[in-house]
Amino acid sequence: METNLSHFLIIISFYLIGSVPFAILTYKFMSTEDPRKLGSANPGATNMYRIAGPLPGILTFLGDFLKGFIPIYLLAEQNITISYVYSFFILFGHMFPIFNKFKGGKGVATSFGFILALDYVTGLSILLVWLVVFLFKKISGLSAVISFIFLPVFIFIFINSMILFLIALFHSLIILFNHRTNIRELMKDSV
Repeated sequence: METNLSHFLIIISFYLIGSVPFAILTYKFMSTEDPRKLGSANPGATNMYRIAGPLPGILTFLGDFLKGFIPIYLLAEQNITISYVYSFFILFGHMFPIFNKFKGGKGVATSFGFILALDYVTGLSILLVWLVVFLFKKISGLSAVISFIFLPVFIFIFINSMILFLIALFHSLIILFNHRTNIRELMKDSV
């Protein structure tokens, strides 16, 4: 009974942590443009950077990253598989935040945060892939798509766990689905 209650409390807490909309908090505190009304209308770090500049974009990224990193870092040593499952509630909170009418970001910065907390080698590897692609192509969406295609591969190489590989594959599919518009645009531009 107590175990079920503790799982429930963690799930609810993580969803609420994930729901904290750092793009909106940044826009309100810094009096920038509202990210829900301009650019991609997405309350995430990339759109904040695009419409308000580097500092609001970086602050949004850090907020979204840390809300993924800190809760999972505090749990990850206990059981990496359970911690990875719990991390999805932070991700779902970010994507469907109760504090913003269930309209959130795409989950990249938050995912980077909790992956780094789960396994720093995997986390640094996908961040490096993102950075290399971005340096060459200057397209954040493309960088996210490619880095998360590599996620299950890195999980399998560095952790060598089939269950974590499958969870990572599911995670990658979520991120790719959230970037489906970007993928369509990139495919159209390449034709």
